Amino acid sequence: MAKDIAVLFDLDGTLIDSNEIIIESYVHAFKVFRPDLTLSRETVLTFIGPTLEMVFKEYVAADQINPMIETYRAHYVENEAHHHHLYPGVIAGLVALKQLGAKLSIVTSKYKVAAWRSFTHYQLDTFFDAFVALDDVTEPKPNQEAVNVALKRLGGADWAIMIGDNPGDIQAGLNAGIEGAGVAWSIKGKAFLQTFNPHAVFDSMEDIVTYVAAKMEA
Repeated sequence: MAKDIAVLFDLDGTLIDSNEIIIESYVHAFKVFRPDLTLSRETVLTFIGPTLEMVFKEYVAADQINPMIETYRAHYVENEAHHHHLYPGVIAGLVALKQLGAKLSIVTSKYKVAAWRSFTHYQLDTFFDAFVALDDVTEPKPNQEAVNVALKRLGGADWAIMIGDNPGDIQAGLNAGIEGAGVAWSIKGKAFLQTFNPHAVFDSMEDIVTYVAAKMEA
């Protein structure tokens, strides 16, 4: 039986549905800096997951990246209040995981200042033992660094899993030598995530709890 189990979660698109404000903020930033471009929704969806720097460097000159990021963030902060909500079962699932004795960490590709408002708005900070943001690493997901930082802050684990809504979440877990899994409610779709060879793609928070409970009994 494993003594220590760690469950690492991405935040946006995994626990909090903030997809629409993210999409709107991207559209706004591109209207300001690349008004010559018409981006389809499908293209904008590919921007969800990578860091802002990774996205914008493909479209603007180096000296425009930071101003474009600031434009994106200003729009996000100004409009986010009524554009996010928890996915079904999140609180009950986190309560159950804590009751099982699992150690929990957030591993997000956002800077902490950008993620903290919605995270604390739903009092998710009361459930998590660690919080790893873009500020804490030199290489973002899918690099394993953020996962390794989270595990270190949790004091290690006999078994661990990284769960998220993007391929980078799955790959970060696999690259770190732990399990990598997706969530079926990802805006990119369950079938898409399954192409990245995750250990699982969960249909609900209840499924995550059942999966973790089975690992504790193994």
